[in-house]
Amino acid sequence: MSDDPWDLENAEQTLRDIAAICPFVMGHVIVAAVELATQQVTGARVAVVGEPPDGRDASELVRGLAEQLVPERWASGRDGHGITHVLVTVVCRQGRVIGTECESAWLMAWRRSNPLRGAFNGDVYVVTPHGWGDYLDHRAGYEPCLDAV
Repeated sequence: MSDDPWDLENAEQTLRDIAAICPFVMGHVIVAAVELATQQVTGARVAVVGEPPDGRDASELVRGLAEQLVPERWASGRDGHGITHVLVTVVCRQGRVIGTECESAWLMAWRRSNPLRGAFNGDVYVVTPHGWGDYLDHRAGYEPCLDAV
């Protein structure tokens, strides 16, 4: 793990906390907000079920979810200029625990979304029947995982 403020301290535990709010189901993509100071999951929503939208539609979708999950950004003070959260995406799918074009598309959607909220755009995680993996820093584990179908 790096020293970047948007990295999760314990990705496995955070994924378990997200699943407690929004259970991992094959074909779902979940967006969750994690408070940076405490590493607590403050909210999670199912973004899509099935095929994700493309391009601009995906960016508008994640912008709307950011607006639901994270407070507005304020620009005073030295403590991160109002950045209090990190937004992470969890892709629940079949296959190997490796990054694919699907996860890359979600990263691009976040980069184009410009939500103007008090959050960093975080990593994309994949959860499969074989375990979980982190798209950017390549952490992985066997649990949590999806039920085998």
